[in-house]
Amino acid sequence: MSAKKFSFAKSRDLILGVVLLALGIAYTIMARNLKTRPKLVPSYANSQIVPTLLGILLIILSCALIWQAVRKLQAGGEAEGKKMSKDDLISVLLTFAIMVLYIILLPELGFILSTMIFLFVQITILAPREKRNLLLFAIVAVVFTAIAFVAFRIGLTQLLPRGPIEALLGF
Repeated sequence: MSAKKFSFAKSRDLILGVVLLALGIAYTIMARNLKTRPKLVPSYANSQIVPTLLGILLIILSCALIWQAVRKLQAGGEAEGKKMSKDDLISVLLTFAIMVLYIILLPELGFILSTMIFLFVQITILAPREKRNLLLFAIVAVVFTAIAFVAFRIGLTQLLPRGPIEALLGF
């Protein structure tokens, strides 16, 4: 690669890849240091397994982004230059806001209720206005939450934040 002028627009994928790689490594290290809770039944799975797998996935995808960006820069590729629309920016900000609310409400509402609400709202935000089907979104949120609850509570024998629904179900 010749000594060309550095441009953020041309190198943004490379920069993003390096930042995400650093975050992935830090996240994986923190995930491996999570304290585990007592298990209901003996098993090899613990509270570190899913965060560790997600951290490893982030590292792999970051490396793929870096590799792709380097190849693009070597080929002299230009940045796409696509600007974010106002609707896309609003979607990003709303997504961030509901993620923060989810984290705040999780201990109070419990896993089931807070996850169902989060998924329903998130799907509604991301769906195009002309294709919004609130009944379908509610069904998806309930079914996915039930699957995740069974997977963590029964499959991985992990305790999840309790709320009113878990109390009614006896979990």
